[in-house]
Amino acid sequence: MARKSAIDTLDAAIKSQVLAALGDGATIDDIVDLVRELGGNVSRSSVGRYSQRFAELSKQQRDMRSVAEAFGREFGGPDDMQGRMMVQLMTTVMTRAVMPIATNDEVELSTKELMEMGRAVKDITSAAKIDIEREARIRDEEGKRAKKAAADNAEAAGRAAGASEETIRRIKASILGIVA
Repeated sequence: MARKSAIDTLDAAIKSQVLAALGDGATIDDIVDLVRELGGNVSRSSVGRYSQRFAELSKQQRDMRSVAEAFGREFGGPDDMQGRMMVQLMTTVMTRAVMPIATNDEVELSTKELMEMGRAVKDITSAAKIDIEREARIRDEEGKRAKKAAADNAEAAGRAAGASEETIRRIKASILGIVA
């Protein structure tokens, strides 16, 4: 196991500044100077190694975001594309694992293995259900906000046109779906 980076041993406030500097594209020398100005002590090589790991992690995150965005465009809305993608990927992995077993009479699974597979299917199904419920709540809230904005706009237009309070109330009730 690799030993802990000198950057990881810095005070949290200093490390935060290092991460911000890395994110802003600062040079290794700039970061070494920054750490020293803030009262820390790291070598140039330590910052270089940490910078390489940071760059690789950033690249992986950008790649994951790109895949998630493409997945979201293919399979639905932009909300929580990474979560949706992970559910789909786990479903794919589980299907690939189960198909050879399901089509081969010679493969015997232990009770423990069957229980673990069942639990995995349950967890995947639960995650998908949670995702669907979350999206439904988001759509519901967006609908409520849109109706409220439409009712407010109708009220303002009605007042500007000289509509009576009763007419405005009925229009708002109709837009908001309230039985008058």
